[in-house]
Amino acid sequence: MNWKHWMGSAALIYGTWMTLAVTADAAPYDVKTKDQAIVGFYDLETKETTPYPKDVSPYMVLRATSADKTLFLYEDYYGDETEHPYYLIDAKTGASELLTLPEGKEYLRVLNHDMVIGYTSSDKLSLFIREGDQFVTRDTLEVTARNQLQWISANRFSIQREDSADWYDVNSDGTFSKVRSVDVKQFSPLTNDWILDGEQDTLRQVVTNQQITLPKVSRGYYVQGAYETKDGLYVQLIDSSSSNESSLFYLDTASGQLTTLVDHSKQLANELLADGKAIYRSKDLATMLSFASYLRQPIAIDDLTKADTTLLEGTVLAPSVELTRVDGTTGIVEPSKLSFTGNVELKNELFTITTTPRRLPYSEYRTTYTTETGKVLEDRTRYQYQRYLKAQGSAIPTIKEGTTSYSFNIDQSDVPVTVYGKDGVLIGRAASDETGRVQINVSTKNLVGQVTRWTFGNTRDFNQVTSVNRTVAGYEVPRITQSTNTNFKTVTYRLESKIAGGTYTVYAGKKKIKSVLATQKTEMTIPFTNDLDTYRIVRSGEYASKSLLLKDSVMIFSSLSRNSLYDGITDEQTTIEGSLDENASYGKLYIDGKYTAYIDRKKTQNFAIKTKPLKIGQVVKLVARKGTQLQVSEMPVVAAKNPTLKSYTTSLSPTSTSWKLKATKGNTIVVTINKKRYTKLSTGKTQTMTFPKQKRGTRVTVHAESIKLRKSKTFSLTIK
Repeated sequence: MNWKHWMGSAALIYGTWMTLAVTADAAPYDVKTKDQAIVGFYDLETKETTPYPKDVSPYMVLRATSADKTLFLYEDYYGDETEHPYYLIDAKTGASELLTLPEGKEYLRVLNHDMVIGYTSSDKLSLFIREGDQFVTRDTLEVTARNQLQWISANRFSIQREDSADWYDVNSDGTFSKVRSVDVKQFSPLTNDWILDGEQDTLRQVVTNQQITLPKVSRGYYVQGAYETKDGLYVQLIDSSSSNESSLFYLDTASGQLTTLVDHSKQLANELLADGKAIYRSKDLATMLSFASYLRQPIAIDDLTKADTTLLEGTVLAPSVELTRVDGTTGIVEPSKLSFTGNVELKNELFTITTTPRRLPYSEYRTTYTTETGKVLEDRTRYQYQRYLKAQGSAIPTIKEGTTSYSFNIDQSDVPVTVYGKDGVLIGRAASDETGRVQINVSTKNLVGQVTRWTFGNTRDFNQVTSVNRTVAGYEVPRITQSTNTNFKTVTYRLESKIAGGTYTVYAGKKKIKSVLATQKTEMTIPFTNDLDTYRIVRSGEYASKSLLLKDSVMIFSSLSRNSLYDGITDEQTTIEGSLDENASYGKLYIDGKYTAYIDRKKTQNFAIKTKPLKIGQVVKLVARKGTQLQVSEMPVVAAKNPTLKSYTTSLSPTSTSWKLKATKGNTIVVTINKKRYTKLSTGKTQTMTFPKQKRGTRVTVHAESIKLRKSKTFSLTIK
């Protein structure tokens, strides 16, 4: 292949490629072509043309652009087959600069005059920065797949990694920094922090996680364009299930209300710009349209008064369009052709849609806008007719748990009724008949106390959708929140329920133990038995019975002061002893309702907690926990028994210096001589106490006493 043949082939290939790029990637700057060669850049906004640099070859391949399409990176093929220099062209000024970039790389975006991003290899994303007269690698990021990179904004991009997407910023110092991770499998960026979740068909704000559900389509949406205003978000999406038909939505970000502005139009704007304008391209002509031109309300129809109804007075049939021509002039373009399909007739210069009392036929209207240059915009809108919804949910009867058929009258025919349970799960669907009666089966199993949402109408056939909430009535399974035992003679269960009603009955096998009325908080006391795990509690009455085996709800057997199970806790004790069941996780000790100590089951099963002397009538309570269940053991403080002086020396002489005594263990032996007290703690065994010699006739008294100064009988003797 000689030189001329090569150049011509390259130009042809390039020209074909550039023709495709003109309509897809060049906004707001159009790359003008003539004889397969670039001649300059045209700005639709300023209406100014920037000539193509004269010193640059016209036969180049576009490798990357900046986010605002002002900087273009080209690779030149007009010369040596082995040398393909790079040029950076500024579309604003027309200036070009020869660059030295690493060879064999795939360049993705020009960030500014000094930074370019691209792939170093199939799994490495690199940032190239200017150093002197050439570009070098400054930072590198590992990637999983080349097709998983998406640009979010001018300096922000995402890398999809399985079930989440990592967002990165390109910093001014030439480094990458991770901004956040978004739990999404597939998405398309919209503006700033808004994305289209491709798996859920929702608009999603990644910072606040606000999610807006889009109208359902069979195979999902993909993004045509979007821009954000102060109060809302405009999004143009294409329904993948349709024939390249796009819809225009407006989202009020404050209220979360989504409005369909244009529904299924074949020829909406080809490009949406960030400043709220749209570009429509047809036959190599570019027209800029005001985005507000697409705002339109659906046509409303009153089907309540008569069969044949007309469009309501004041209804906007089609919008006016503000057109900005390429020469800079503007004007309002009215629709040149308006056609209706479906059951539509022209009567008395009014478009009339014939309806029936029950159903509305399929109808749509088409609008075509033209200028002196030809067709500018063709728009098609479905479901432009709507019935007025008057159905109310007040007639809905009480909703009971289970699968039940309900019948009620909403006084309007052919109204869809949909019932949703927890998390929006569909649990029933029907439509009213000719008389307005609804016969619907609803499954509310295990939904007692939960709210069901009943919706009437839809946005396709009616001017609104109304909904009412109904709480599912029925008995909850008895829920034990606490049990209390006193000396393990009886057990008191505390049963809690959100809704009162019915009767709680305790059964041991078939034997009825006790019954009480079920309130929101119910206490039931039954005799204590070691076979409680064989008992069950049944709730019965107006609704279906619910049963609970105590096997999984039997409280653990915590105990206080093992010896005092018989004697009680006395007012002399300074140590509270007890034990936790081996299945207990922990225990807490309370005295008179005040938290005193924590017993860690991991450290000890048996405990002995020091305390101040107690008073008669105080209550010592041990609360042990097993899972979510509580076991409460409590004991009132009782009076300690009087100490006992078991034996003592009965005779003393002036030569005696030691005497033998014995008293109840733990009490104090007191010997009084000449009003002077001598004490010794009793061991319960015979002990010896030593005293100075005393004169004949000295009176000696002996008794035992407790810390509460309770005394045994006092014995006295005289030294003989």
